[in-house]
Amino acid sequence: MAPSNQRLSMFDPIQGLEFDHLGRYQFAQRLLKRVSAPNCSSAVGLYGGWGTGKTSILNLMKKINDQDNIPDKPLMEIFDVWPYEVSGDLSLPILFQMQQWESALELSTHSMYWRRVFGVLAQAGMDIALQKFLNIRTSDLQTYADNLQELKSYVDDIRKAQDAFCELAQLVSQAHQNRRIVFLIDNLDRCSPENVVRLLESIKNFLHAPNCVWVFAMDSGVIASYIDHKYEGTRMDGNSYLDKIVPEHYHIPPISDHDISRLHRFLAMVQPSNAHGLPTVDLGKIPQIPEVLVPRRLLKTAHKFYEAYTSDLPMGSAATPDMAFALILLYNTWPVFYEHFASGKVDHVRGILENFVDNGAIPGIPLSKKFTEDQALKHYLNACFIQGQIQDTVNATLSSCMVWLRQVGLP
Repeated sequence: MAPSNQRLSMFDPIQGLEFDHLGRYQFAQRLLKRVSAPNCSSAVGLYGGWGTGKTSILNLMKKINDQDNIPDKPLMEIFDVWPYEVSGDLSLPILFQMQQWESALELSTHSMYWRRVFGVLAQAGMDIALQKFLNIRTSDLQTYADNLQELKSYVDDIRKAQDAFCELAQLVSQAHQNRRIVFLIDNLDRCSPENVVRLLESIKNFLHAPNCVWVFAMDSGVIASYIDHKYEGTRMDGNSYLDKIVPEHYHIPPISDHDISRLHRFLAMVQPSNAHGLPTVDLGKIPQIPEVLVPRRLLKTAHKFYEAYTSDLPMGSAATPDMAFALILLYNTWPVFYEHFASGKVDHVRGILENFVDNGAIPGIPLSKKFTEDQALKHYLNACFIQGQIQDTVNATLSSCMVWLRQVGLP
């Protein structure tokens, strides 16, 4: 596969099916099928670390859904939470999208439901935000507030707003042949800890509207830690709190053995145009990656890797392409461990690896159980650097590769 011309956007989430170099299409298709099913939970989590491709999968779901000719395909929209962090409320952009979908309806017929939902928000001091996102003048809302006796029930009882939103969702669905409504919520885990919980709670009152599904693409560990932080000093558990709101979740899968050829094509995106002397990396020597790679980070690292090999600048140390790339994958998959492992000294490399060699040797540099009991890490280290190889030779080669990586600006 020829190097991609999309050089300015290669590190960004993919926007189309033609850029799905890592084969996420099938996963996105399965997730789309699930959220389209009548028995799907009202809230679904798409879980993965930063940079593992959550936004790309949401984009793929949207593209597949837009191209699908099935008459009952869901209404679907992606919401990037980040721009709304300052307001701390997602209700308004969500209601704006509902209004867009409802544009085909006779709005005056359903003004009662809009009055209920907007009335509560207006009384909560959201006039400026309403003007910005919904193009509604405060004076328009004031007509609803004039009758305080009527609005008192809406302000005092949030359940009225919940019921109104459910009615509104039902009307929108009916106006589109009873299609399901799917909201794809992205980048919640990139917001500040003090605002994340507010943003999440701003829409939890709408989570149980019939025929609506909410997909939260996020790093669940990060969000759980933010919840723990907000409710510090209480018995609140972040993971339990999150599981209550998002009862069904799916994790981005790692790259499997049969996806190695896809990895070749993916890395071709960052091969320099002057590819003379480019090393051939035998990915067959690399075992299945047991953890989820971070594609954005991998592309950046591979880009520097290829540039270093095609550079005319002399290096003070040698590095075999296969070993260097195995270390790059190690960095991209277990960066915290890599920091312990990284050194240009043979004795240091030996001291680290002795933690994973079953020969009774006492580790020269003891590691915490976080690493020594990580079965995926043990598998990778044994398959790449230990099993069936002369250990002294491996230590020397690894040490040399570490020096080379540092010289070219890699980790």
